[in-house]
Amino acid sequence: MTQPCTRTQNNDDLAFLPRDIFWLILGYLAPRDLVRCRRVSRSWNEAFDNPAILVPLMKRHFPWTEEVKSLPSGLIESKGCGARRLFDQVTARYHHLEHGKPRSVKKYRLCDDFGGAGDREWYQVRPWESHASHIRQTVDRQFSEALWTHEDGLLVYPSAHHQCLVLMDLSNDRHFMVPFIVRGKIVRRVRLQKRLLVVEWAEPKAFHWLNDSDGVHRHFASSFDLKRKPDNGWSIVPRNQWKIMFLGHPLSERDRFFSAHSDTYYVIYIWQPNRSLYTADEDAPIESLFVWDISKPSSYQPSLDPTGRQTGPDVDQSPSIVARFGFRDLEFFGVRQRGCPSIQRLEVTDDGKSIIITENLNTWLTAPDPLGLPLAISTSIPLQGHGPHWRQESNLLLPPYRGNCSLQTPPVSTRALFVDSWYGIIAQVTDPNSELSFCLHFDPVQWDSDGRDNEHKDQTIYLSIQTLDSRVTRENQDFTGRGKISGCERYLIGENRNRELVIYRFDR
Repeated sequence: MTQPCTRTQNNDDLAFLPRDIFWLILGYLAPRDLVRCRRVSRSWNEAFDNPAILVPLMKRHFPWTEEVKSLPSGLIESKGCGARRLFDQVTARYHHLEHGKPRSVKKYRLCDDFGGAGDREWYQVRPWESHASHIRQTVDRQFSEALWTHEDGLLVYPSAHHQCLVLMDLSNDRHFMVPFIVRGKIVRRVRLQKRLLVVEWAEPKAFHWLNDSDGVHRHFASSFDLKRKPDNGWSIVPRNQWKIMFLGHPLSERDRFFSAHSDTYYVIYIWQPNRSLYTADEDAPIESLFVWDISKPSSYQPSLDPTGRQTGPDVDQSPSIVARFGFRDLEFFGVRQRGCPSIQRLEVTDDGKSIIITENLNTWLTAPDPLGLPLAISTSIPLQGHGPHWRQESNLLLPPYRGNCSLQTPPVSTRALFVDSWYGIIAQVTDPNSELSFCLHFDPVQWDSDGRDNEHKDQTIYLSIQTLDSRVTRENQDFTGRGKISGCERYLIGENRNRELVIYRFDR
């Protein structure tokens, strides 16, 4: 006679249920709950450690992650293959993201404006006080430009510990010194794009004087190629140097320039007030646009040759200017900014055939919304010949300008946290693979409805994190220094008000 199963035979244990019923139960459990189930008993621990269970669950809950995409095909059949470790690290990462709390926080002290000898070494390009993306064209909150830059897991920042620019590989936290001597220079901007690092800097002494208060300083740009080494380290190789302005640029709060680059081209937009005693007009600043071919390496350094005596037919003077536009040309293409700029994005195509200028306008004068609605207009300017040239409304949604970091911030995602309250957004970063969004913003209700002047508005800044399944908002003090954030699902980078670079790690 058949005997009934006893308790010792685990007939009532979840881990020994028929496979179909077991999978039905798993469908009601979150990944975090599955990890906790291992604590129940040895049999549960063994069941929830099985790659045949963990791998399909990873593909169901986290199909966009790098861990899932890189899973080998035969992983399900192999024991001890690391499936548990992968499942646990992905689950832990998204647990911290969904709760808005990093797993760890790292802070790095940034260089002070003045070096050890008391000379100024870091001086960002000043932000505009007026911009067309704002109500009444007055910028409500200005952030100074960040002197750190990040792209694809590589971070370059001015380290106070090393007193120089440092490259950090965020995959392993290894540091590499950038071969750029800061002493004797004033760094204006640092930007990493297309694995090419460009440092814009000025000489500390004026080359000549416009008047009693404004001295003109020669400005240069130095570029460096970032190359992966066999040992997974990085080699930072100088490519070339060029003088970015023919007559130089004053180190003042009124003179501004903005630039962008690809791997082969560099474009700079220059905006200077008209200082003429006879024709000065606040609405008619001096504007120009230059495009350089920076693709060819060169050892020639114009900063060491102020008289140009080292030039000649036998000297390679790369880079070279391939296009220049004065204020009349900019007027012709409809992108002259005048006294109230609207420019918010500047791009040069990889083939070097055109540049794209995107302007951000607030349509509050005609929109029913009291805060207006954003209107982005993109203009393509050919660098060769006379066309094609187009100017059209863009489907990009750009946050209002609040400093020069806004000129580098990516567009707000269509799944933005506060699309209806776009005016309160400072910066947003979206991971395209996971559709994960980080949004730095003011209170979307209080900021929009607060009719007080800018100085008396509620300046509290919040960080919101949105995944496919959750959204969390918390008050934030770590990213309020520059109004800039950058990162992905593994980490988020920003700067606080104590001159510290802050990195939220969600992966470790």
